[in-house]
Amino acid sequence: MHSQQHPESEQLDQLRAGLLDEQPAVKVALEAHIAGCKICQERCNWRILHPGAMGPGLDSIALQQSLQKARRQALQSGSRRRHYGFVPYASAALLLIGVSIGIWTLQPDNGSQQQIAAQDAGTVPDVYEDLEFYLWLANQDDNGNTDEAPDPDKT
Repeated sequence: MHSQQHPESEQLDQLRAGLLDEQPAVKVALEAHIAGCKICQERCNWRILHPGAMGPGLDSIALQQSLQKARRQALQSGSRRRHYGFVPYASAALLLIGVSIGIWTLQPDNGSQQQIAAQDAGTVPDVYEDLEFYLWLANQDDNGNTDEAPDPDKT
C-alpha cells in the first residue's frame, strides 16, 4: 500500500475490530500507513500505535488457566443448586384446576331440570317452541320460495 492510496473505511473497521490479526502483512502495512498519514489519523480518530492503547499485554496461558478454573467452579456450583422456582406455580395451577373442576361438578344442571319440569307439566319445552319456524326457514330456497306445497290447514 503506497502513501497515495488511503485505506477504505471497511479496512479501518476490520483493523479496529481485530479482524486483521490473521493477516499480519496487511495489518502491519495498514498500521504503517496510518502512522505516517495525517488524513488517515484524523479519519480513524484513534491512536493505533500508542503504546498501551489496547491495554496491557495479556499472558494467554494464564488467561486460559483462569478461564478454565472459573468454568469448573461455575459447573460445580451449578450442580449443587437446584431451582425450585416452578414448583409453587405448578402447585398453584393444579390447585386452581382442582377447585374449578370441583365447583363445576357440584353445580346442578338447570337445563335438564327445566326439561323434566316441562314434561311433568305437559307443556312444550322452550327448545321446541320455535321449531316450526326453523323447519320453514330450512325449506326456503335463495329466492324466498318454499320447496314444498303450502299446508291448507295452516291458512
